[in-house]
Amino acid sequence: MSKKTRQDNLGLRQTNNSSIVSKRSVERLYYDEPHFYRHFVKKPVRRSPVINRGYWLRMHVVEYAILKFLKEPPEKRKVIINLGCGYDPLVFQWLTKNPDLCGDVLFVDVDYPELMAKKCEIILQNPQLRKILEPIDAPSVNSLVILRSHHFLAIGCDLTDPEKLSHTLANDVDFKRCLVMCTAEVSITYMDVQAADRLLEWAARYEDIQFILLEQFLPDGADHPFAQKMLQHFEKLQTPLRSVQRYPKMGDQERRFLQAGWDKVGVRSLWELYCDPSVVPIDRKASLNAVEPFDEHEEFVLFASHYFLLEAKKTSPAPDVSLRPPQQASVASENQMSDSKGTVPVSVLNFEISSRPSGIRRFGAVFRIHEGLVGHHGGLGSQNRLDSVDMYRLDNFPKADKIQNHLSIEARMCHTITALNGGSALLVGGRTSPDRPLSDCWLFCHGVWKREEDFPTPVYRHCATSILFEQQNAVLVFGGKTSNGNVENCWHIWRQDSGWVRLATKGPYIGPRFGASIASDRPLGGILLGGMTADGTICNDVWDWSILNVESNLVIDLKSLNHHLLDPASLATSLRRFGAQLISSSYGFLLIGGVSDQLLPQSRDIVSLLRRHGEAEDELDFGLLLSPVKPPNAGQRPLLVGHVSYFCDDSIILVGGGAVCFSFGTYWNERIWTFRTYPLADSSPGIWELEAPQKAFTQEQSKWNKTSDSAKKSSLKRISVPRVKVDTTLSFEQRLRDAQPVVIEGLDIGPCVQEWSLDRLKAKIGADRNVVVHDTLDRHMDFRKRNFVYVKKPFGLFADDISQGSMQYLRSLSAEKPSERPAELKNDFPELAADFVLPSQLGVVQKRVHSSPLRISGPVNVWLHYDVMANILCQVRGRKRVMLFPPEDVSNLGFDPGASSSSVNVFESDFAENPSLRRTHPLEAELAPGDILFIPPLWLHSVSPSENVNVSVNIFFRSLESGYAAGKDIYGNRDIQAYEKGRKDVEKIAKAFDGIPAEMRNFYLARLGDELRAKAQTQHA
Repeated sequence: MSKKTRQDNLGLRQTNNSSIVSKRSVERLYYDEPHFYRHFVKKPVRRSPVINRGYWLRMHVVEYAILKFLKEPPEKRKVIINLGCGYDPLVFQWLTKNPDLCGDVLFVDVDYPELMAKKCEIILQNPQLRKILEPIDAPSVNSLVILRSHHFLAIGCDLTDPEKLSHTLANDVDFKRCLVMCTAEVSITYMDVQAADRLLEWAARYEDIQFILLEQFLPDGADHPFAQKMLQHFEKLQTPLRSVQRYPKMGDQERRFLQAGWDKVGVRSLWELYCDPSVVPIDRKASLNAVEPFDEHEEFVLFASHYFLLEAKKTSPAPDVSLRPPQQASVASENQMSDSKGTVPVSVLNFEISSRPSGIRRFGAVFRIHEGLVGHHGGLGSQNRLDSVDMYRLDNFPKADKIQNHLSIEARMCHTITALNGGSALLVGGRTSPDRPLSDCWLFCHGVWKREEDFPTPVYRHCATSILFEQQNAVLVFGGKTSNGNVENCWHIWRQDSGWVRLATKGPYIGPRFGASIASDRPLGGILLGGMTADGTICNDVWDWSILNVESNLVIDLKSLNHHLLDPASLATSLRRFGAQLISSSYGFLLIGGVSDQLLPQSRDIVSLLRRHGEAEDELDFGLLLSPVKPPNAGQRPLLVGHVSYFCDDSIILVGGGAVCFSFGTYWNERIWTFRTYPLADSSPGIWELEAPQKAFTQEQSKWNKTSDSAKKSSLKRISVPRVKVDTTLSFEQRLRDAQPVVIEGLDIGPCVQEWSLDRLKAKIGADRNVVVHDTLDRHMDFRKRNFVYVKKPFGLFADDISQGSMQYLRSLSAEKPSERPAELKNDFPELAADFVLPSQLGVVQKRVHSSPLRISGPVNVWLHYDVMANILCQVRGRKRVMLFPPEDVSNLGFDPGASSSSVNVFESDFAENPSLRRTHPLEAELAPGDILFIPPLWLHSVSPSENVNVSVNIFFRSLESGYAAGKDIYGNRDIQAYEKGRKDVEKIAKAFDGIPAEMRNFYLARLGDELRAKAQTQHA
């Protein structure tokens, strides 16, 4: 075997391992017992919701195709040949869950000999799997057949040699007397294309044979952002998607099979299949939503639009006409648009990309602050939900003033901020997690946020627009999702003098939806389109809405515009959108981005809609003219998901946005995009640029509306940990005596800062070395509730998992005696020792060192706790936030007596609303690579990564000469000897009151407690 072949095989095994772990994650959540992936995955890893949903769909459509095959009349024995099967347990699933359909069915697994040998070894060593297949025959020594039973055949064969495979199958499969189905789920795409084509031609030689192919494709070319991430991911794994380069479109795959000799070919994207109720029934979709909170709809659409399922048949004597014909287009086709009618003149609307960077956030909300300045609030950053505001300023306007915000405006996404006249704007709802929507509303006015009446129900993914009612600004809100997952179709109007009022509706019924798009083009009217229903269907209707005053009651009057479009055929491909931005400007509506039931080509990412007018100048015709907006010729292509757009000062600014591209990585829009209302030849009125983000809270409260209930609540003053320079040993020793946290910057901790990427760590530590990690399904690990498990796995697999966003955490243990000795970097990882250097200024740490664990984490928070020993946290890779509280706050932070850990999530708790938390004194540190955080003894702290991957070295050292607990203290957090003895004494004291009446007992125990508190205060003084 050549070196290249070995590398290819290794890469394919890695893709199999990753795929099987993801399918196990799906199996645990979405499938009833019995489970079979568990036997091939040592320890489960819960994937993100979008990966779970994507793999569920992959598994479901393959099962759908197999079920159709098995339900065909049983005239012949049926054989299912799984080409490139990996560890898929197909035979076990079907024999146990559908035994009536599998009476004489033969399942054939084919893959590389080494992989198949390992798979069969697992089967034979597992009593449950063996029993399903028994009796099992022992194949001959020289045969490619590794395992044989009546229902199962395991073959170790290279698929590039179909003749050898044919010869091996001949002993067990009589193709003339069998009805055969070949399946290949993301397997032959890794093969040399000519070899894969030969495999298809080989299968087409037989009669009564079907082929099911599930693979990736490029519906809008290789430069689509999702496609870029997908292709780069597999190139990095050294397993390039070869088929997709030769056959990028679904039509190309259709022709490929026809040329290989297949009679009938049907191909659909996974998104088309998901939208087909005969494939995924509506009640099945509803059951998916009940499994785990899900709000990654755009990312799911992007994934499903880049995978297809192809069904091919070679029949005898006549073709089976039941197979759906292939789809001729995989994206909305260019010629479905009207060409010249209603086109926006190029000299009026021009699309530009700026060299200035955009803020990294998506699903935030945008609002105008004043002329030449807009803000982008909240949303999801590179790791966490944000409570800050990115400020975008035209460069010919002055710098922005500081916005005064209140801590109660917690981090959120999927909310709305609607601009009103006079520089004010109203923030409504949004969510933290998908199962925790928000109802609070805030009015921004003159640089100050002030709490308004809450929305009637917590809601997110609603749509909102401004209207002018009786010469007063108002906000109209429609639809959205609520806390129980219900989808709304209610209309509400907000006015500052009367708060929220629900409106009655007039006209046709409009169903519940979320993620719709709304805009106004007259004081009390506008249009509404798109959105998604509760069952995941993207809506295809367009509505004109007006607000009427009927007998002193406000009513929404609705008129359907579906039959008033210039080109109705364009409706399904251009206006059927979810999560799009609808902007009303001086030259009509602009519909920007979002996702559709077919992947939108770049030329249709943005379309304009113009009103037609009646004979009189002020007469409104409800028709709409539709026209595409030509994209720029060069530059980065934006991914118009989760972005924000705003019409401001004769231009439309488009910032932020991006998406998690399944398991392939995250794509961010990194530049500012604008539409101009001047010809290209004219001089620009200015360039939008990003200013430094402003935090969404302030210590100044004097500008708050004193009559607001929320303004009367105590707010938390969160202070940053001081950043200091330490030039000498004496300087650091003074910091120890001060016993206050500091971030030490400017010291050299060695080449680890540059060297310790995950790839380099895998090379140095060894990808096969086993480590013990915390594996959790919850972003916030809780030591008290034990919402994690300890998993032993190869370091390479752990590194790959966290690079893809898996919630895992490594706190290294002693390599020799993990249950007896503290961790020590130089002994546990000698190959890393030279890369990490403790600065000489911190020499006292080296003299008193207790332990030095290596910490590597994915996107997971470490619980709130305290350490008895002092320690320094040396940040090596990535960024993280650390919240710290002084020891005297312990009674306000949920620490049970004798416990050194708390379940309080300080990163998401509402400090303003919680009386105990309001009494705390938090500090916050933002750590970057090279920073060193000094944490004094007993300081309570919790850590949250700001990026997917974090690496640090934590050194614990003794700050007391004596008094530590006797015996083992592996982690450096065992309470001091006096406290441990004191707790025993407390037990004895309490026991001494046994038999005393409860009231008297409580009285005296409370008195003793007072004495202890008095002693503590005296000692402190």
